[in-house]
Amino acid sequence: MNWLVLLHVLSAIIGIGPTYFSHVLYRRRQSVAELKQSIRLNKMLDFFPVAGGSVAIVTGIALVALSKLHFLDLWIAGSLVIYILIQYIIVAQVIPERTRLREALEDPALSDRDMLSAELQQQVASINKRLYAATLLGILLFAAMVVKPQLP
Repeated sequence: MNWLVLLHVLSAIIGIGPTYFSHVLYRRRQSVAELKQSIRLNKMLDFFPVAGGSVAIVTGIALVALSKLHFLDLWIAGSLVIYILIQYIIVAQVIPERTRLREALEDPALSDRDMLSAELQQQVASINKRLYAATLLGILLFAAMVVKPQLP
């Protein structure tokens, strides 16, 4: 059981980890080239939430199934809701908005040396707000995991 808990915790950290520093990539005051690079880096990091998050869900279900806990326990149900909200923010909001931003950066009128226009800065700020929301939810998720009742 301890190995399963360890795998669950590590996969959760790996899965949510990139969310905590993505804000650095989405700075409003950067050049077009810098933002393109930031988007490429963030896209490469998408692997970790997919892989880590999937393992965290599977191991979390296994932990509940193998223990005396129930999915209706407040901290488990709350954790699942928080996790689903994080996934919704990233998958349904950040990724599509990042795609639109990447497409806007392909405008031939833009030079890689140009600083971001007010419109592009607004798009970056919108992504960043969503990332901050996901980060806050991630902190709440980890807090729920730490203060939960101990597994038997």
